[in-house]
Amino acid sequence: MQNLIKTITPALKNGGWIAIAAAALFGATCAVMLHSPHDFLNLHMVQELSWLFFAAVVLAVAAAMLFLGVVQQHQRGMAMVVGAVVAFFSVLAASNAPSNIFLALGLCLPVFITLLWTLNPERNPFLRPHNMPMWTTHLVAVLLFVVFTAIMAYYSILRLRVFNATTFDLGIFAQMFEFARTTGRMLTTVERNQLLSHFAVHVSPIYYLVLPFYMLVPRIETLLVIQAAAVGAGVFAIRGIAQHLFGKSPRLIILSCLLFIFNPAFSSGLLFDFHENKFLTVLVLWAIYFMLKQKALPMLLFTLLVLMVKEDAAIYAGVLGLWLLLGHKWATEKERKRVISAIGIIGASVAWFLIARAIIESLGGTMMVSRLDNYFLPGSNYPGFVDVMMVILSNMGYVISQVFTAEKFPFMLWLLLPLGFAPILRKKGADWVLLIPLLVINFLSNYGYQFRIGFQYHYATFAMAMVLGLLALRGMKRVTRQRVLTFAVIASMITTLPLLLPRFQHLERTMQINEHRIAAVNDVLRNLPDGSVTATTFLAVHLYRREHLYMFPHWHLEAGEEQAVTEWLLAQPREVENNQHGIRYFIEEHYDFVQEVAFVMVFRARLAAEQSLRGNPHDDE
Repeated sequence: MQNLIKTITPALKNGGWIAIAAAALFGATCAVMLHSPHDFLNLHMVQELSWLFFAAVVLAVAAAMLFLGVVQQHQRGMAMVVGAVVAFFSVLAASNAPSNIFLALGLCLPVFITLLWTLNPERNPFLRPHNMPMWTTHLVAVLLFVVFTAIMAYYSILRLRVFNATTFDLGIFAQMFEFARTTGRMLTTVERNQLLSHFAVHVSPIYYLVLPFYMLVPRIETLLVIQAAAVGAGVFAIRGIAQHLFGKSPRLIILSCLLFIFNPAFSSGLLFDFHENKFLTVLVLWAIYFMLKQKALPMLLFTLLVLMVKEDAAIYAGVLGLWLLLGHKWATEKERKRVISAIGIIGASVAWFLIARAIIESLGGTMMVSRLDNYFLPGSNYPGFVDVMMVILSNMGYVISQVFTAEKFPFMLWLLLPLGFAPILRKKGADWVLLIPLLVINFLSNYGYQFRIGFQYHYATFAMAMVLGLLALRGMKRVTRQRVLTFAVIASMITTLPLLLPRFQHLERTMQINEHRIAAVNDVLRNLPDGSVTATTFLAVHLYRREHLYMFPHWHLEAGEEQAVTEWLLAQPREVENNQHGIRYFIEEHYDFVQEVAFVMVFRARLAAEQSLRGNPHDDE
């Protein structure tokens, strides 16, 4: 007996017996979840559980763990097994539940506790010798980029093909690129239901760099592939930043790449149409990389590209300039260049904002400030940025009340949990300026989309927060860095998979069930006669090649203005039946029914039909 106790003691000491129990229980739970027809949120899973099966798995896993510890006479193998089992449980549970950031937080708790034991210096697998060459980090980055781009491009295109994509924001840009391909100008009719330059709404010269790729394959799907590739390419910048911060540590570099790829902010938004903001991620990350590498020329180039994305990109470039000025000194011989570059970036950001504002106004538009209307002063004659600045400077209590709300708290968790809360662990205060855009863009406004995951407003702010997190990791002890980064990667998987997998399955199922109906609707759209067309959001996006395309409803009607009547109107039956936005009344007043095929109804304006019956008055001349 004494010999047996002496043999198993190395496996049981220092919490080894807890690790064995945890691996056995979590492993058995995973087996039940995989075996049961019910998800774990349904207590029928427990009601129908075979306790003999459960006990058998518990005993098998416990025996395997104990055997591993006894044979090795240390706990490193046990640590890897229990870590893998607990992580698998959390990811599996998350994948079988609706997306819920609070559930994800709870599922991350056992992972966090397990990592505290697993990555202890006595059993830390990171401390074991390895011969992994640095070129493997490049290979992993390439593979992650290819897989990420392929998957996200495929499902974003599938979303379009099953008529889940919308005119705002895919349809307007598809039509804009068609105009640009034929005229060289970024024009649309569907964005404001009149022919105008998109630059009257947002000034985005970056689209002229995208245009050559679109002209090679002038299809709406091309835009979705380019967008997915642009976001995925951020992994190369993250790889470079991680190598700069962590040195030649292939494991930490690879974990950093995984941290980027699995972050829910960068993948989930790709399933929402097309937007220039999604190009910010890769451009901001490369600008930061070259700042860290003290390379002025490419740094200035990528900062210029950031400004080209949009008028409000001035805040990202301006903050990068401020961070460069305050955050990191360069080599002595480069200090003067750093200071001049930083001041130049800040000045260029202010100048660009003013120039972009002038361009918008010269084209008949106005800069969007209404999303900060919660800061407009009562009775202000000219509500705008002046009001906002007055409130921010003089009433910080009001600002805090607008930022820290119940509605915005989940968004804070979406930001911090997949990063292992690393950004708030950074001790160097100057680096915290990287969070200024997050505050301004995502938290000051009460416009719901700006603090919701899965849209386009967080692509730059989350990238800057990720860099802040990596900077925080560099300043930690080695074992703490490993724990936080490993935890962050697993937390990213736990938060991302429930966002993506159900949507992937829904899109696949929708296409499978409705393939023939979708083909029939495509035939109707393809064979629609020439003439001006008004369509609802899910249909208009598929008519992007038409020059005279308009949206119902018209979201930007002026006082006293009415929706224009076009020759054709297309809507979905449910929209007409439910009289969404008054469409049934509009149709009854102006249109005659032509046909209904699957989920599209076609109507023709009465005036156009009468003129067709009478014939063209010029036919007899």
